[in-house]
Amino acid sequence: MNDVQNELRRSSRLFRRLVGCVGLFLVFVVDCCGNRVALGAAPEESYIAVRKPRALPPRISAERIPLGISGDYKPSLALLPEGDLLLVMFNQVDKGEGKVREEMIHFRSADGGKTWGERQVRPLLGREPYFSVLRDGTLFLTTHLSSRDVLNPDGYVHSYVHRSADSGKTWSTLRIGSEDVPGVAEKTWTHTSRNVLELQDGTVILGVSAGSSTDYLWRSKDKGQTWDKSLVCTVEGFDVKKQGFPWHAETVFWQAGNGDILAIARCHSGALPALGNTEIPEGNDNVERMALFRSRNGGGTWTLEPEMGNDYAEHYQAILRLQDKRLLFTFTVRALRPPLGLQAVLGTETANGFKFDFRSDRLVLDEKTPADKSSGGGFGNTVQLPNGQLVSAYTYRGEDGNVHAEVLRWALP
Repeated sequence: MNDVQNELRRSSRLFRRLVGCVGLFLVFVVDCCGNRVALGAAPEESYIAVRKPRALPPRISAERIPLGISGDYKPSLALLPEGDLLLVMFNQVDKGEGKVREEMIHFRSADGGKTWGERQVRPLLGREPYFSVLRDGTLFLTTHLSSRDVLNPDGYVHSYVHRSADSGKTWSTLRIGSEDVPGVAEKTWTHTSRNVLELQDGTVILGVSAGSSTDYLWRSKDKGQTWDKSLVCTVEGFDVKKQGFPWHAETVFWQAGNGDILAIARCHSGALPALGNTEIPEGNDNVERMALFRSRNGGGTWTLEPEMGNDYAEHYQAILRLQDKRLLFTFTVRALRPPLGLQAVLGTETANGFKFDFRSDRLVLDEKTPADKSSGGGFGNTVQLPNGQLVSAYTYRGEDGNVHAEVLRWALP
């Protein structure tokens, strides 16, 4: 009997080795352009480091799944009504003479992010696509089109909102150009808020800016099929012109329990007062930071709120309400304090907003960018599956200098 058991064990080991070899072979295939494409890559057993742990352990187990090809950049995740995950990124191809072509990439997962379907290039315009999902499952993608893109015949930066009512199978597109914003010069660049937010009463809002001085809040009563574009935004306590780019560029909206609308905006650090006992850092846009604004009148007037507790060089923000009622705030550390990459903190919801602790229990979701490399984008948000599992996505810069995408599967204690 022992001989039979030993033979079975040897056969089992041999089978596992063969499967492992096949798995390694299948991790990457080569596309028509010679790029290595990750298909069905086996999860990497890993962990999330917790800085200054207080309520959390020092390490949390996690799985990391490589995805896409080198150059796929800045992912965003959406949890669909049927339970599938949809992930979007973009990839920039150098076309020479200062021109690029930026393509939108979609991946879909039916098993909570463990495995992903084929890499799909979608004919949707715009860079840095970002998902928003309404309560009925309506999907939005906010994007903007670079002036250098060969797909841009207008020669200036303008924005798009792509909308899908069938889980991303088909899309309609709303173009937002300078002609859609009253009182601005022709070909003034336009930008939108990062997210589209559904308010408590069902109204859907979208921030739209042109240049660095004209801001509107668009509102929809029919899930984004049509928009009332008339509401002008006035920002108090902050000089939008001083930062030099649109206020609604990358703003993330949230509604407080008392009905106030909050806006977490990415701002030029020099346009804000210095954080306590610090000097405002100099550098490129990587050192910009987040600031919190509040509207008590439905989005017409906004006031600068007290600091949230975040630092310089932290932005690309997203908020997730967890099933246990805690809040998870994800953001990217882009400079100044390695490790660079996607991080998160926990918080609580209050009657008039939220409160986050940026000093304790800081979750380092990604620290793969080497200390001698510049930011690899980070960018990604987090979604929570019905079983409580969390799925995050991010990009990092590798030793090769290129950006690479991964999906992170994890759970909070």
